[in-house]
Amino acid sequence: MDEFKVGDTVQILTGPMRHSVGTVVYLYEAEKTYLVRVGVSMQQYYKPDEIRLFQP
Repeated sequence: MDEFKVGDTVQILTGPMRHSVGTVVYLYEAEKTYLVRVGVSMQQYYKPDEIRLFQP
């Protein structure tokens, strides 16, 4: 799981939060997912192919 690291700014590519920008706050290696926080209290786990590094 080297695609992203804690602190990376990413864009969500799928689901209801599609196109939102958030921050990787946790790597759940057992499930191979990343916890991404959008705003103050919205967060969800995503697989590596569901997010990409944000390019402003």
